[in-house]
Amino acid sequence: MEKKVLIELFIDDKDQDNALDMISFVSAPAIEKDFMHFKEQKEKFEFKSDEEKRIVTGAAMIPNQEIIRMDAEDKPYFVYFTEETIEKAQEVFAKYGKTKSTNFEHKTGMRDVTVVESWIVTDPSNDKSNALGFSDIPKGSWMVSYKVDNDELWKKVKDGEVKGFSIEGVFSKSIIQMSKHDSDNSNFSFDDFFSEVYKLLD
Repeated sequence: MEKKVLIELFIDDKDQDNALDMISFVSAPAIEKDFMHFKEQKEKFEFKSDEEKRIVTGAAMIPNQEIIRMDAEDKPYFVYFTEETIEKAQEVFAKYGKTKSTNFEHKTGMRDVTVVESWIVTDPSNDKSNALGFSDIPKGSWMVSYKVDNDELWKKVKDGEVKGFSIEGVFSKSIIQMSKHDSDNSNFSFDDFFSEVYKLLD
């Protein structure tokens, strides 16, 4: 039977600046969670135009979700992040001023797009994500809201051309498990940590 390779991605404390480079707007998010975009609602008794807020909100990272990747020989393997790594990713993203760094499909750089809100889900049943219309966002997920003043990107959002976020960065990796798909007793774990880095692209 074909073996399943499971790899944990984590942030090297000695290379935090390069750990998480940006969050990309993509058509097919690897975490399989679409974002939502919102329009401004008129407040009563106020005289102002009903202009769009141009804010999109969605999950940037979800803990322990296995994301399929393909190696150089087109063989599948799976990567995931722990809650601890996601919390650290959120911190270094803000610490090193990456809140204006974004692109489209990991290729085209975008200006006038800024993170206006960022939080870790600590209580899923009472989290703000529920009020925004999301469901089943697990504890430890990283949610972000972007203000999109870029006309080209905002049109892609409204047209449904982009549906979610995908992180882009450099992570250390550790093989956690290489096991047969039939779940027999051949599962085993590795304690080796690789000095290699892994760039997660959608």
